[in-house]
Amino acid sequence: MQNSLGIIPVGSHKNQMIKPKRNYEKEFKDCLDYIDSYWDKIIHKPAREKVHNNFLNIPYHFITPNDKKFSYIFYWDTFFMFRGLMGTKREWVMKEMIENFEYLFERFGIIPNFSSHASVGRSQPPFLTTMILDIYKTFNNGNGALSPLKILRNFFLKPTSTFGHVKWLSKKMNTARKEYNKVWNNSAQYNHFVEKYGLNRYGDRDIGYAYSSELESGWDFTSRFYNRCNEFLPVDLNSYLYKYEKDFELVASLTDKAKEVNFWSDRAQKRKKMMNKLFWNQKKGFFFDYGYVYERQSDFLSLAGFVPLWAGIADLKQAEQVLEKLFLFETEYGLVITARESLAPKINLSKFPVRFRPVVEEVIKPKQWDYPNIWPPLEYLTITGLLRYGFLDDAKRIMEKSVNAHAKIFRKYGTFFERIDGERGEKPQRELYEIQSGFGWTNAIFYRYIKILQDLEDGVDIYGFSNEENPPYDLVILH
Repeated sequence: MQNSLGIIPVGSHKNQMIKPKRNYEKEFKDCLDYIDSYWDKIIHKPAREKVHNNFLNIPYHFITPNDKKFSYIFYWDTFFMFRGLMGTKREWVMKEMIENFEYLFERFGIIPNFSSHASVGRSQPPFLTTMILDIYKTFNNGNGALSPLKILRNFFLKPTSTFGHVKWLSKKMNTARKEYNKVWNNSAQYNHFVEKYGLNRYGDRDIGYAYSSELESGWDFTSRFYNRCNEFLPVDLNSYLYKYEKDFELVASLTDKAKEVNFWSDRAQKRKKMMNKLFWNQKKGFFFDYGYVYERQSDFLSLAGFVPLWAGIADLKQAEQVLEKLFLFETEYGLVITARESLAPKINLSKFPVRFRPVVEEVIKPKQWDYPNIWPPLEYLTITGLLRYGFLDDAKRIMEKSVNAHAKIFRKYGTFFERIDGERGEKPQRELYEIQSGFGWTNAIFYRYIKILQDLEDGVDIYGFSNEENPPYDLVILH
C-alpha cells in the first residue's frame, strides 16, 4: 500500500538493501526492566475515602502517576499510562480503572481532575471513549493490536467474549455519552460549551474562571492561554471531543444502530467544519486556538496544533502543511511543548510602576508547559498523528531522539521524570512544584515507543488491516 505522499508503509518494503536489524528491547533493557518493576509501586488496591487528606473512595484497583507526590487517580494521565499496560501482564488493571471512572462519574456527575474532594468541580482532557475501546481491542487480540471492523463486530456481539456480552461495551459507552452530554455540552450546569460556535472550552462547575480552567486543561500552566484559558476554544480539547463523536459512531455501527450512526456522524462533521473555520490558518498552515471573547485566532504555536492529526481531523494537504512546522518544536531530545518564538519577548520592567511589576513579570515569564520543556503526552499524540498520516521517517526520528534522551537521564538518575528539558536533554528546572520522578506517563510512552520502533525495525505492518487509500490511516498500535 502506497499513500499519496509516496510513502510505502512498513511491511510493504520488498527490494531494499538488507542491513542489520536493531534490537531496541535489548538496547534499552535496563530502562524497560525499571518500568516493569515500577508498576508494582503505582498499582494500588481499592482504597476507602479518607476525609483528612481529601482522598475519594476508589472501589477497584487503581493506578497513580507516581509513588510520591501524586497518590491520586488523574483522568488524562490514565489514558497515557494505558500505553504502557496494553499487551502486558498488567493490562487487567485497565478495566478496573474504567470501573473507577464510572463510579466517580455516577457519584459526582463528573470525572474529576483527580480523585480528591478538592477537584470534583473540574475535569481534565477527556479520553474515556478511547480508553474503553482500548480495553476491547487489547483483550480481543491479547497484544494491543487494532482489530478491523468485522472482527470487532464479531467480538463485541459474541456472548462468550472476555466480558460476557456486548452489554459491557454498551454500559461503558453510555457512561461516556452521559459525560459528553452532561459535563462537556450542558451550558446550564458546566462552563464548557460555547453555544454560539457549538464548540467547547475548559472551565469548571461554578464560574469557569481562568485559573481553574487552566488546571482543567492539564497545561498548568502555560503562556499559550495568556492567563485567560477560559476565553479560548482550545484546538486539542475539541479534537478530543471529535474523537468521542467518532467513537460513538463506531460503536453504533458495531451494534447496528443506524440512526445513531447518522446522528454521531453528523455531529462530528459539524464540529470538524467549525474547527476548520476557526482553528485552521491556511496562510500559516497550522491549527491554532480561537479566542472567542475577542473573536480572533491565537497565533501561539504549540503541540496542541498537531492533535487534529491524532484525531484524524486534518486532510492530507493540511497534514503536509502542519508537518512543515515540526522543526519549530524538534530538538535533539524530542519535541518541546511550545515553540520558542511564541514566548513573550523580554521587556524592560523599569518602565512599569513598581507595584505592577510582579504581575507583569508573572504574566510574561515562561511556565511549566512552555518551551523548553518536553512533555511526553503531547509528544506522543503528535507522534501518533504523524504515523496516521504516513510520516514514518519523521515519527521514527523523533521517537529515537526521545528514547535516547530519556534513557540517558534514567542511567544518570536511576529514574524517569514527568518532563525533561528540551534544550539540554536533562532533568528540568523546578517550576510550579518539585520535579516528579517515576513517572507514569513517561514510563508508559517510553515503553510504547520501543514497541513501535521495534515493529518498524522488524517490518511489521503498523497499518494492519487499514484499507484507506489516503490518510488518516488506522494503526495496529492503539492511540
